[in-house]
Amino acid sequence: MDVSLNAHNYDQFLEQFPLGSFLQSRFWKRFLNLQKKKNWQLNVYDGQRLVAHCLLYTTKLSFGKSYLYAPKGPIFLPTLDPEERKEALELILSQIRDVTVATRRREELFCRIEPNITLPELTNIPMKPSVAIQPKATIYRSLDVPVDELFASFKEKTRYNIRLAEKKGVTVLWSQEEADLKHFLSMLGKSKRRNRIRSHDARYYKLLLKADEKKDTVYMNYAVYQGKTIAANLYIVQYPTMTYVHGGFDYSNRELMAPHLLQWNAMQKAYELKLGYYDFWGYEPSDGSKPSLANVSRFKQGFSGRVVESPGAFDFIYNPLWYGFYEKARSVRRSLRI
Repeated sequence: MDVSLNAHNYDQFLEQFPLGSFLQSRFWKRFLNLQKKKNWQLNVYDGQRLVAHCLLYTTKLSFGKSYLYAPKGPIFLPTLDPEERKEALELILSQIRDVTVATRRREELFCRIEPNITLPELTNIPMKPSVAIQPKATIYRSLDVPVDELFASFKEKTRYNIRLAEKKGVTVLWSQEEADLKHFLSMLGKSKRRNRIRSHDARYYKLLLKADEKKDTVYMNYAVYQGKTIAANLYIVQYPTMTYVHGGFDYSNRELMAPHLLQWNAMQKAYELKLGYYDFWGYEPSDGSKPSLANVSRFKQGFSGRVVESPGAFDFIYNPLWYGFYEKARSVRRSLRI
């Protein structure tokens, strides 16, 4: 096997992995570039066959420190045997270490990875389990049945809420234009204040739209009632999947059930785009590490999807002393948010 930093049409490789792979895509690389985040793409080949891919970037910390992060990566072919996985992983980690040498002025403390499959080989490598930045668990629907059969498979209460929203006169509009970002940001802000959660700023979402050069990746839909926006969602398409990424709604209009209608409308859009999967992006993991996701998970359960969990995050530590300081500071920040 060989590892390469050369560009490759790796989006075709990602089509084999329907869940979360947009974070390893060319689109996400463009998005990182617009944020002026230094990034690298690593490809592992077995002859001419691409067997693993990793897009990673630098995230700055205090005191001139930083770390490298591979969101939902590296991605390995699941057909690799244990020895092949071990070799591919070692090649990637070795190349990443070379990156830290080339950027020593940034003083990377560690590299955080979120591999797509369980890697027993990690037990033989000095890596520490960490808190996943991206959702460790998700719930998704396959779109391999007719749309009417899909709707019929939802739980009765979910079907009722969708019909209620339609009966009440809630309508859904779609957009990919920055001018309509205001609808999404307004609803996101309402949910942020009510639930006391963190979210990205307006610039982040503007750059997300800008990175979608072909207008085939980022979509927004928003629910309107009597001329007023009452809910809005944002989605990312990476073939063969549409992923619901962020959303918000006006709690004062909760009886109109707009969030249910938006999700159902998004699934219909995925059918229209001839996609194979719809990912709800984020679900309460079985280890109980995210109790804050309990309510939203119950909402997503209504669409009768399949829950899957990834191995989580692991830190490959370069500077143990500074890493200890980083962990203590992170623990203090979390306690202050409780």
